[in-house]
Amino acid sequence: MGKWGVLGATVALARAAVTIKVWQEVERLPAAQVDAGPVTVVVPARDEERAIDRCLNGLRKQDYADLRIVVVDDASTDRTADIVRRHAAEDPRVRLVSSSGPPSGWAGKVHALHVGTADVDTDWLLFMDADTEAAPDLVGRLLAGARRDDLDLVSTSGRAARPNAGWWLLLPPVNQLLFETTTVDGRRGMALAVGHCILVRRTAYERAGGWAAIAGSRADDVGFATLVRDTGGRTRYVDGADSLTTTGLDTFGATWASMRKSMVAGTSLYAKGPASAFLSLGSTGLAHIAYGVVPVVTALRGSKLGLLAWVGQSLAEWIFLRRSRQRQSAAVLAPLAYVTFGAMSLEAAWQALRGTTRWKGRDVRG
Repeated sequence: MGKWGVLGATVALARAAVTIKVWQEVERLPAAQVDAGPVTVVVPARDEERAIDRCLNGLRKQDYADLRIVVVDDASTDRTADIVRRHAAEDPRVRLVSSSGPPSGWAGKVHALHVGTADVDTDWLLFMDADTEAAPDLVGRLLAGARRDDLDLVSTSGRAARPNAGWWLLLPPVNQLLFETTTVDGRRGMALAVGHCILVRRTAYERAGGWAAIAGSRADDVGFATLVRDTGGRTRYVDGADSLTTTGLDTFGATWASMRKSMVAGTSLYAKGPASAFLSLGSTGLAHIAYGVVPVVTALRGSKLGLLAWVGQSLAEWIFLRRSRQRQSAAVLAPLAYVTFGAMSLEAAWQALRGTTRWKGRDVRG
């Protein structure tokens, strides 16, 4: 197999061990709910006519006594605002706020979230993506998780509304990279959060300076959680996928586009300029393609270490698929997942260099 093969197998096993260890640290939300007083949910929505109805139906059905729901229409060009108005007419807890879009220096989603928090005086703020659908117990369980661990910020990601290959071939490597570059409890490095769902104590939000403190950030979830942590708050990423789904990743194409956008946006945390982003994303892509190919090639040539590396990669993917309620047998495709993710990263690198990565009509890197 040679020294490079041995090194590759060792790296694969080490990464798998780290991923599995971190998943053990990701606590599930408590089954029982708690009431912690009024909660304001803020939903930024730009051209979300296909998703916003399900999102609001889920929020309106919450088993929670005092819930206020603010939807910020972020200069939509479709029927998003009309759908929200219908919900507001049916339910006085729902309020529509209109935004003409972000001013110079602001990212679109961050500005919409900032607008949605104006004049909010509840003790807790819950930021939800428009393409999510909450089970009736979500809010109460999030608050129970915050109380259990004495947290100022709790975040969870949604599971797929329906299974698709994007969850087998793109999201496991993304999950692994997140676990390697952030921490679920925010104790070191960057603090992990996912924009699908972020609950924060209002006092911690204000102490951190709110969304205005990261006005231009395109990596708003990790950036916001890290800001809350750096200003004295306690944060944690939790497993609440049994109470939250997302329709934004329902197809392989949608997952590819979303992850490509997130990869380019994420480089804004450390890469300065298109050339730096290109080199970072390009090297990530090539490394992951090699990372997926080498174990398979060496295993097919009879190498036990190559086979062991393949098994290690599959174990890391298996625990992700189990936690995200996906088909666990797809874990055997782990090497293909790294190759697919590598190809997506190469496309992201090219788009970052050309400045052509756009999301809902806006430049991802600003």
